[in-house]
Amino acid sequence: MAIVVAMCGFAHAADIKMAGKLVVPANTGVVAICTDPVVQNVLNEDLRAARHGLASNPENSVTLTVTVNQQLLAPGVSLNQMFPGDPSMVELLKAAGAQPPPLGDSGDQPIDPFAQQARRRAFYPDDTAAEEQFRAYEASQQALHGVNAPTPYSDIPKNQIYDTVIVARASLEGAADELKVVAVVHSGDDARRTKELVAEEIANAVLH
Repeated sequence: MAIVVAMCGFAHAADIKMAGKLVVPANTGVVAICTDPVVQNVLNEDLRAARHGLASNPENSVTLTVTVNQQLLAPGVSLNQMFPGDPSMVELLKAAGAQPPPLGDSGDQPIDPFAQQARRRAFYPDDTAAEEQFRAYEASQQALHGVNAPTPYSDIPKNQIYDTVIVARASLEGAADELKVVAVVHSGDDARRTKELVAEEIANAVLH
């Protein structure tokens, strides 16, 4: 499902995919608790609107718990960061049109210089002069071409270069079912608006 929303003359596009379901017993109210304030506000507004005109009964209500995780698809990110404890959500990410990162560290992070030096000494314990020369050369190359070296893109915000993935997991109190939502915010688009769309999808799943 692709959702495109025109707003104030600008187009905000997000690809959203869902799996699972939430079933609320008849005549039962829902109270939302979420780790993200944007999603929390939209859920509360939608749930209040659905209950408009109905008598409130706190004793006949269930809690909707929603956890939200947001990650840039930038070099260095891993599936363990994006989907902690649930690599099965990779299929939703693919369906939303994004290329999944590696399961572990992608290898684009800087190497620990102390660990690197220890490995070198283990292989060449007696070659001190060669080691010092190599370290000096390596330091100069790292400064010029390393992962932390300045590039023409250094001053551009990362969310203008890379896509952002928003992951939401929703569950109802006392129920085993779970709703999983993955949204891909394309570089330069509005992540806040995408969170609002994610919240609306969760609310629709609860109310219908």
